[in-house]
Parts: sequence; structure tokens; C-alpha cells
Amino acid sequence: MNASSGTSAMESDIFADYSSENMTIVSEDGELVIDCINRLPTVQEYLDGITIPIALIIAATVALSIATISIFFKNAYHILHRAPKQFKTKSVLLLAIYPLVTLFSVVSISVPKSFFLCDTVMHIYFMICAYILFSLCMQYVDGEDALIKSTDSHTFSMRTPPLCCCIPLFKRTPITKNRLLFVRGLIMQLPIVQSALFLALNVVFVEDYSNFNRIILYFVPLIVASILLGVWGLNILVRMIAPLYSDLKLMGKYFVLQAVLILCRIQPLVIAAIVSGAASDCSFPMTQQVQKNAIFQLCLCFEMMILSCWATQLYKTPSIAAQG
Repeated sequence: MNASSGTSAMESDIFADYSSENMTIVSEDGELVIDCINRLPTVQEYLDGITIPIALIIAATVALSIATISIFFKNAYHILHRAPKQFKTKSVLLLAIYPLVTLFSVVSISVPKSFFLCDTVMHIYFMICAYILFSLCMQYVDGEDALIKSTDSHTFSMRTPPLCCCIPLFKRTPITKNRLLFVRGLIMQLPIVQSALFLALNVVFVEDYSNFNRIILYFVPLIVASILLGVWGLNILVRMIAPLYSDLKLMGKYFVLQAVLILCRIQPLVIAAIVSGAASDCSFPMTQQVQKNAIFQLCLCFEMMILSCWATQLYKTPSIAAQG
């Protein structure tokens, strides 16, 4: 609870009146202070209290989403007509993450109570894309057996971010079946573990939203540990293959995918800190939670459009023309 009066909770005796769903704070001198509550408004409450800035943000996210979807269809058309047959489906699925994120951003900003469900869908689809990227990389090199035969050098290294500092003693080694199986396991656990954790969190969100922010803290270590292991596996994979097949632009393809995770997970913390410090009026239904979500989704839509444009250039290879 964040009551923005001039003094801290230790300096003034403040108590809450819970007679209604909206929480008000009454100080010693009888002055009413509006609390930036976390209760999410219904669609009707949201529409009744919508402000011009929020309406403009919604319009901007819709426009950015349409632009990103248009870019996706252009990219998909190019891949379906120019890419070798075995790469088409997985490439399109990877490119689909950008319009999907913007689409659910529009839903999240338009229906505040859906924000965590939308976030869950975006998060889980990223985890699925991580494994799709692994599968696509194996197709690029004609399978695991072909990759092992194509190099006799010590190209397998576990000393990659984000866990490179934790295992400084490991040296570069040849690629083997077991090492590739290890990398596959690191990446495969992402969609499985993250789906289970976020499914449980969605149950908590629906059944006990008042304690959701407290309960989620117990899930954070598991979520972070799983993500770190998965990203570690992706780094091992890409850094192992990219030098051998530089024309495939694997590092770029990996970065535009990883950027989605970074923007979706790190950016909200920055925006929350800025909005919490800058917001002066956050009366219901335009609470701080709603304001933070609106600004975050706007930024995310713009960034997904940029990443989609970048991916356009990266996924032009390989092409049938280049192979011919």
C-alpha cells in the first residue's frame, strides 16, 4: 500500500477504512488521502472512468499492433515462397511471436483484469519458441549426426552467459550426442516448467488476487532458475553453431527472440518504478496498476514492431535462391 502524503507511515498514524471495495486512507487530522489501490476495475468501470491519455494509449497500441501484424504477413509470405520447405513452418512460428505479443497487449490494456492471463500466454509462447529455435537450428545443420560429423574441433563450450561465471573450469570439448542431449534438456524444460508454474499462478490470481503479489514471491526463484537454465542452453547452442554457419545469421535470430523475454520481464520493473514515483493522481479506476500496464503495453507494442522489422532481414536467409 502506497499512501502519498507528505510524511511516512512511521511519522503519522494512518489507518484504513475497508467499508467498501475501494480503499481510502484517513490521517490523524481527518484529511482523506486516495490510495493507489491494486484492485483491478471491471470493463464497465474502466470505460466509465477512462481518461484521454489512456484512450490515446489504447489507440496507439492498436495502430502499432496492426502495423506489426502487417509486417508479419509480409515476412510469412516471403518465407513461404522463398525459404526451403523444411524451414518454413518453424520460421513462421518464430516470427509469429511479435504480432501475438502486440495482439495480447491490446487485450491487456483494454481489459485490465486480463493482464496476467495475457502475460502468461506471451510468456509461454516465448518458451515454446525457444525450443522451436533449437529444432530449427538442428534442421539448418541437417540433424545432430551431421553436426557431430561436420566438425572435429572443440566447439562445445559450457562457459557461456548467463552461467559462465559459475563454471569457469569447464573447457571447450568436441560435440557429442550426450552433450547435445544435455542442451536439448535445458531448453525443453522451459515450456514444461514455465507452463506449470504460470498455470498455478493463474489459479492464485483468479481465486486470491488480494494475496497474489505476496504469493508470487515464492514462485519467482523457480521461474528465474528455469529461465536461466533455458537461456544458458540457448547460448551454448547458438555459440556452438553460429561460427560454423555464419551465413544463417543465427546470433541475430537468437537475439531478436531473446529480446522479447528481456523486454517482457525486465521492462515492467523499470516502468513500475517510474510510474510509482511520478504518478500524483491515481484514483479508481485509473489506479497505478492500470497506468503501469498501459505504459508498458504501449512500449512493448512499439518494440515488437521494431523487432519484427529486424527479423524481416534476418529470416531472408536461408533462401531457395541462395541454396541454388
